[in-house]
Amino acid sequence: MGRIRGRIRRLRETFTPSDRAWSAAAVAMLAVWLYLAVALLLGEVAPHFSFEALAGLIVALAAFALVSGGALLVFWAFGAMKRRYRAALLLTLVPLLFMALGVWGPKGAAIAVPLGLMGLSLVAGAGASLAVGRRRFATTVFFLAGVGILGFGVYGLLGPTPDPNPSLARFRLADRTLGLPDPARPGPFKVTTFTYGGGRDRLRADYAGGVRIRSRSVDGSKLDDRWTGPGGWIRTLYWGFDARSFPVQGRVWAPEGPGPFPLVLMVHGNHAMEDFSDPGYAYLGQLLASQGFIFVSVDENFLNSSMADYLNPLKLRTGQENDARAWLLLEHLVQWRAWNQDRANPMFGKVDMDRLALMGHSRGGEAVATAAAFNQLERYPDDARQAFGYHFKLGAIVAVAPVDGQYKPREAPTPLKDVNYFVLQGSLDGDVSSFMGSSQYDRAVISPGAEAFKADLYVKDADHNQFNTAWGHNDLGLPFEFLLDRQRLLPGDVQRRIAQVYIPAFLQATLNHQSGYRALFQDPRAGARWLPQGYLSANYADGRTTWLATYEEDLDPATGAWPGATITGRNLTVWKEVFAKLKSTRMDTDLAILAWDDRAQRARASYSLDLGATPPPAGVDSDLVFSAADAGMSSLPKGAKPPGKQPRPGPAKPLDWTVVVTDANGHAARLPLSHDQVLYPQIKGQTRRLAALVTDPPSEIVLRRYRFPLRDFAAVNPALEVGRLKSVGFEFDRSPRGAIALDDVGLAAATPK
Repeated sequence: MGRIRGRIRRLRETFTPSDRAWSAAAVAMLAVWLYLAVALLLGEVAPHFSFEALAGLIVALAAFALVSGGALLVFWAFGAMKRRYRAALLLTLVPLLFMALGVWGPKGAAIAVPLGLMGLSLVAGAGASLAVGRRRFATTVFFLAGVGILGFGVYGLLGPTPDPNPSLARFRLADRTLGLPDPARPGPFKVTTFTYGGGRDRLRADYAGGVRIRSRSVDGSKLDDRWTGPGGWIRTLYWGFDARSFPVQGRVWAPEGPGPFPLVLMVHGNHAMEDFSDPGYAYLGQLLASQGFIFVSVDENFLNSSMADYLNPLKLRTGQENDARAWLLLEHLVQWRAWNQDRANPMFGKVDMDRLALMGHSRGGEAVATAAAFNQLERYPDDARQAFGYHFKLGAIVAVAPVDGQYKPREAPTPLKDVNYFVLQGSLDGDVSSFMGSSQYDRAVISPGAEAFKADLYVKDADHNQFNTAWGHNDLGLPFEFLLDRQRLLPGDVQRRIAQVYIPAFLQATLNHQSGYRALFQDPRAGARWLPQGYLSANYADGRTTWLATYEEDLDPATGAWPGATITGRNLTVWKEVFAKLKSTRMDTDLAILAWDDRAQRARASYSLDLGATPPPAGVDSDLVFSAADAGMSSLPKGAKPPGKQPRPGPAKPLDWTVVVTDANGHAARLPLSHDQVLYPQIKGQTRRLAALVTDPPSEIVLRRYRFPLRDFAAVNPALEVGRLKSVGFEFDRSPRGAIALDDVGLAAATPK
């Protein structure tokens, strides 16, 4: 053993640079620094010399020197550590930083991890010294400092946090419940359940000998390019098949009877592939089948992530397989169409192939929108060797807490056109923290006159996982499960109740043409007796709306969408059109940002759309509609401060203003925004404990649809001619200050019965 140590020591001495070598290398580095300084001086300052520029260069070089000094301090600290501690620290620090980035973001990772490890080290090291009788003053100080750091962290992890939404603490849905059956009530059909698949699943009996109907396998190798290398090999070893033979299998809840029935496919999102996700939607399957829908929970677990993927860390499954998820859904429809036409198959004639719906959760929520786009194509946009040509009659697309943009066909956002689309999201989603589905909602185009509609629903205090009963109640999972703040989280059954109301109602409105349920998507108060009490924000648009301003028209904030429309703002502190931001990404829409503040501008602020010489089509059955949200920003211009000493701001309050319509004769009618509903502050909520460390903001713009029947304006002023509207506007006279986001101002025709 001593001989080996000696050889290692001699080898280290052989490759250790001499002092002369270190000095020469240092001079070379300083020469590079001097070159940079002189080059900047001669190239950036001297040609157009000013003392201000010279001062800026000096400050910049000093800042670089400070950063370098900080780095030197870190290196010195590492060098001063004992080798065993240094090795243990680096071994722990790297994975902790990597995982903390996913929990808190850069700010939390940079603060929490070093402080936490420092506190733990101080307690362990000083505590060990104290335990053996070393009572030095410094040791005690270090021990107490470590206890203080860890104690602060423990309090942040376990202590109570204030309600971030005090203005909604007593919110209750006003009862405007429709005179229609509760969509969450079980229907009259008896339900049968079974599975279908290749019959060769090596892991689950339900998809092996337990299948009722045998299905084919499909070649997905052109779409899933991550099933390669060591990670692909281990997947094949686990599942028993590769990307050239994906199984087509699922769990079915079907109504008993001759049919034909609408067919609904539901696909889960990403989860550990070894912890199967497809059983988690039985609560929807049982309900929908009892109402006369064939419901399938599609098995795509083999596309999910696994720790086994780290065998090939350069090709992790970070949403790159979402196109395969979408394509596989369409292949399921191909299989169902074949069964429906096969007289020897138990499902012969059971399916109404003119009434089809796709539903997805998380990555599956993006996959269903992608599938709807693929359904219109003849070829796969990223590899035209893969034929498509499906052209199914997709009547409804439902996305639950979806991601967006993980797959982009030809690097462009996924489009949707003239297909019914509904997206559901929780404000305390600890996985998909931004309302990404609102971007897909904004991209969904409904042509004028089309029967389709699009809708979104934002549920205060709902999370990600509890829409799937197999995923548990924690959106983070181990090893950081304890970092999720669950104090205000809705119970799972309450959260799923909302899905059990809205999803069947959407399918009834789209596949079964029960258009009366559309009102529920325009205003949650239309289902107050069906829903749990709590704040819900809904947005909606359809093809029966004449748009006056969508803010997508051009770059001019003074023009609208209606031909000849012009826009005027008076006494506003902020007026601009922007591409809106979410917590961690962007919405795919432009909108107007308007602000007013009595401290900066005493005169009343207003915003008005003049509709030009030709009035838009409207009647007493028409509604003025627009989408609005609290902008979550100061009502003062950037950099401005209110005059005089101001009291400490309290909790944000709801906003109200006056909505004004005027006809060609100058007759005006006014209604307060609260005639529909006041505008509540942005819903705040951090899903992580120690929320101050989270990089992303705690809230985002979530647009709510407002609806004002023109007959209500006519009731205020009978002289108003609603068929000859000249202008639509807002007078900001009911709240002294505020900042709002405004989008999609229009006149909506009555929904057909």
